[in-house]
Order: sequence, then C-alpha cells, then structure tokens
Amino acid sequence: MLIIHANDPTTAFLSTMYADRTDINGRIDEHSTNGEIIHALRKNDRIMMLGHGSDDALFALPDKHGRFRPLIYNRHVEFLRGKECIGIWCHADEFATRYHLDGLFSGMIISELSEAKDCEIETTAEEVERENKKFAERLRDCINSYPLPQVPAKMAELDDVHSPLTEFNYSRLYYFKY
Repeated sequence: MLIIHANDPTTAFLSTMYADRTDINGRIDEHSTNGEIIHALRKNDRIMMLGHGSDDALFALPDKHGRFRPLIYNRHVEFLRGKECIGIWCHADEFATRYHLDGLFSGMIISELSEAKDCEIETTAEEVERENKKFAERLRDCINSYPLPQVPAKMAELDDVHSPLTEFNYSRLYYFKY
C-alpha cells in the first residue's frame, strides 16, 4: 500500500491508520516531487490518501504565504483509476465522484475546532482531539477487518458517543465502485 499524507500536525492523528501496517510500499508527503508521486502511484494498486483537502485536491502543507499546494489532484487521476483507493480528507467523496475513482472516501470530516465552528457543530477542542483519535483507530480496524464496501456501515455502528461531532464524522464515509 502507498501512503500519501503530509506531515501536518492537525491531521497527525490519521497516521494511526497506517502506523503498524506491514504492507506499506512507500510514503508520499509534501517533500515529494510530482515525478515521485506519479512513479509511486503507477507501482501500487492500493493507495491511502490522508490529510486536508477539497473537492479538487488532497493538500500538502501550506507554503510560507499560507497557500495550500495540491499533493494529489486532477493530474494524478489517470494513475488512480482502477486502483483501490482510501481517501480521507474533506470532500474526498466529491473528488472521487467527479473522477470516477473506486474505494472508500470521506466527505467533510471535522478534524479541528475551527472546522466545527464553520459547520456549526457544538463541541470542544478536547472532544475533537479525543474523538478523532478514536475515529482513526476504528477506521483502521474496520479497513483491516472488513471489505471496503462494508466499512461505512460498520463505522456508523461504532459511534458510541452520538454527539453532534461524532454523528457528523461517522456519517460521512462512502464507498464507490465505478
């Protein structure tokens, strides 16, 4: 499996999803060149993409001016088609739908208190930190234990808090097969 994850402290909790895997064939981050990204995408059939993003791209870390550079975007779609993808970033589901990508993708996921405020979800920084850690651990376990099409339903069953935050996050996982 190829891991694509920028070294971003606000999404570091997602590293739980691949920390103990023995099947990792490489890691792409904000230091990777486009050539390295394309080479890695070509040689891997299972790709896990994690971090911040939009419906247009998975982002690298912001530059010194605060602008986000795309890490994975439309230029990489041809290398993602026909592969088993796991995309956990805000609006990854829209990216997958637009480009007809197969796999497990998230919609908007609240990973920071500022995102909760933007989405009008009442929570605390402590709850965001605690529940995101549980979310990532559970998602890792589901991916390791079930076929990807079953993961969204299994994750919804695992919400043991049912707060506005957890109900928001646990209901935004989707599986696509084109």
